[in-house]
Amino acid sequence: MFNVIHISPVSVSFESDEDRPYYAGEPFDVYVNGEFCRKEDRNVFTVFGLRPGESYEFDIAGEKIDVTTLKINRILNVREHGVVADGRTLDTEKIQALLDESDHDLIVFEKGDYYTGPLNIRSNTYLYFEKDASLIGSSDRKDYPIIAAYNEDKSAVNASWEGEPNDAFMSLITSFDSENIMIVGEGTLNGNADKGDWWVDPLVKRGAWRGNNVFLNRCRNVSFVGLNIINSPSWNLHPFYSEDLDFIDLTLRSVPTSPNTDGFDPESCTNIRLLGTRIYVGDDCVAIKSGKKIMADSYYKPTDRLTIRNCFMGDGHGGVVFGSESSCGIRNVDVSRCIFKNTDRGLRIKTKRGRGNKSLIENISFDNILMDGVMSCLVVNMYYYLSRDEYDDYADSKEYREVSEMTPHIGTFNFKNLNCLNTKVCAGYFYGLPESKIDKIILDSINVTFDKSFTDKVAPAMIYNCEKLNNASFCFYNVEDVEIHDVFVEGKEFSY
Repeated sequence: MFNVIHISPVSVSFESDEDRPYYAGEPFDVYVNGEFCRKEDRNVFTVFGLRPGESYEFDIAGEKIDVTTLKINRILNVREHGVVADGRTLDTEKIQALLDESDHDLIVFEKGDYYTGPLNIRSNTYLYFEKDASLIGSSDRKDYPIIAAYNEDKSAVNASWEGEPNDAFMSLITSFDSENIMIVGEGTLNGNADKGDWWVDPLVKRGAWRGNNVFLNRCRNVSFVGLNIINSPSWNLHPFYSEDLDFIDLTLRSVPTSPNTDGFDPESCTNIRLLGTRIYVGDDCVAIKSGKKIMADSYYKPTDRLTIRNCFMGDGHGGVVFGSESSCGIRNVDVSRCIFKNTDRGLRIKTKRGRGNKSLIENISFDNILMDGVMSCLVVNMYYYLSRDEYDDYADSKEYREVSEMTPHIGTFNFKNLNCLNTKVCAGYFYGLPESKIDKIILDSINVTFDKSFTDKVAPAMIYNCEKLNNASFCFYNVEDVEIHDVFVEGKEFSY
């Protein structure tokens, strides 16, 4: 059975309820109004090129579904409004003028290379990037205005860097306090960071911190569908203090060696769906955040109700990562029917003393996940340590420290129906604090095999002086309760 998961003026997205990660069991045919559209093999897919406000009959693997696309006021083709689209001429002013003028209009980018500085997206905006249409960010950072960290009375944060208020350059796509936005299509949002100097001395603040490909601040009811999003100065997608967000059938790519180029980083957001998306990046594929302690003290908002389903994480430091900036807490996250391929870790929790007592990570579920070639499948680490930091006796000591307002907490994690093939380092590594143990780890119906050709010993977690492992089973330190059902670890006597 197929369900409609998103409708725009020009597209409809579908999701199969088949209980397989990412791919369908067999390829199937898609027809639109009786005409063959294409053969598909993914659980989530989108049909583009439809007309606004019209009814369509879809036949998907013999199942008929009737859908009417959204109505809009007008169709505005940017090429008909003076935009050059030659890949060299800076089109920022003309595109922005059209965005400012539009109200419930569909703004169309047909085939072409649209070279531009950052664009500010307002409420009730619909953008459609046709196939072979590329929005290409200027390679000159002088074209990017700086966003101040705070608004005038400091009642809200306008820009941040790694979980704290900080001045930042404007992102290629930026939106503040807006709602009802759809940006869809088979085209590309190209941050063009590989052509500029964004990745040179990346941890040096040069006037401001690097922006993103997409930054949404205090927005609601926003969707991105179908696009290729590549070459970001830092994180590709950064929703911030926003809610009711859909990210569907996207492809997020970064150069493997590019710094801090996470794929998807929702921060202090509520009610988010990431569906059918492919991610290949130079850092974490998905990094779920809620700021450092300054945010919890003054702008408290947990990340809550996040669904990640039918996604493919290829390469990257972690598949789905929590933190390390998680001081407002992260809760109610459901990850299912996903594939993690050759990532350093599958699940990765990063927190530490100092994140604060509002940093509660709880009600996290992983179900029906295929991991292949992952270094360490499950890592929950309350001693997150960056090699560039000096040893901190408070944060890094394995000795008991008094529980205080600086102490984070991790609740219950439920891992079910995991097939972990060709694991290199270890099946799972769970390390709580002696004064704040991990509440509970549930392992149910899990199969782990090892890549025996991998002979290096590697630290499974970023912990000061962490032990190095190879083809190891599950390791538990400072975990209050472990519940195990039907777990197989190749060649290991499984115990804890």
